[in-house]
Amino acid sequence: MRLKDQAAIITGGGRGIGRAIALAYGSEGARLVLTSRTATEVEAVATEVRNAGGTAFAVPGDVSASKDAERVVATALREFGRIDTLVNNAGIPGPDKPLVDISESEWDEVMAVNLKGIFLYAKAVLPPMLPQRRGNIINISSGAGEKRPRLGLRSLPYAVSKFAVEGFTYALAIQLKGTGVNVNALKPGPTRTRFQDSWSPEEFRRHAAEIGEMHEPSFVNQLAVHLASLSPGELTGESISAREWNQRHPGASLGL
Repeated sequence: MRLKDQAAIITGGGRGIGRAIALAYGSEGARLVLTSRTATEVEAVATEVRNAGGTAFAVPGDVSASKDAERVVATALREFGRIDTLVNNAGIPGPDKPLVDISESEWDEVMAVNLKGIFLYAKAVLPPMLPQRRGNIINISSGAGEKRPRLGLRSLPYAVSKFAVEGFTYALAIQLKGTGVNVNALKPGPTRTRFQDSWSPEEFRRHAAEIGEMHEPSFVNQLAVHLASLSPGELTGESISAREWNQRHPGASLGL
């Protein structure tokens, strides 16, 4: 029970990676507030956590809306009196189009969810975290946000947003140095989620070499639990690949 009695918020907690992390955290003793735009999905995951003996509240909301972020944080403080971990998981894939064909509204939506949401939630949890002098902010990033040789690119706005998430993680970690609040990014790698379900067979063929081996959402669980269990100042400003972490730390799976 490495997270016993900790209080955690997980955005995008209604399915995929968010659901996997919620179940893993619940099994490790964390008390949870889960949020996503689809009420039925996030309520179903909260019910799964409770049925397994954990504590979870579902608060539907839009991560790009500051009032919703404040409402989620207020729920955690009302129910638990503290916030120990924030997992900024909510994200959307963005359009697979040439830049000249991407509309302003498509661009704005990706940036609102994938980047503004992280800003809003980090801003909302810091007032209760800082007086505790401890906390962990975990931003779900992507290899799409790495500068490296690549064969192709599925979504330009998505890649740009994840480059920004990498930069936000590092910059906020610098700003919070010495406060006891760690800020790290987690790169899941290719994962079987609804994100991938939206791809057409043609898209899969076009990006197959870039995608590589696909994993279940629970592939991230060991790393996600580790990052939530960090002590103040133990590790901050890092971006860690779940694949590399699992290779370096083989052991019992937290898959649920």
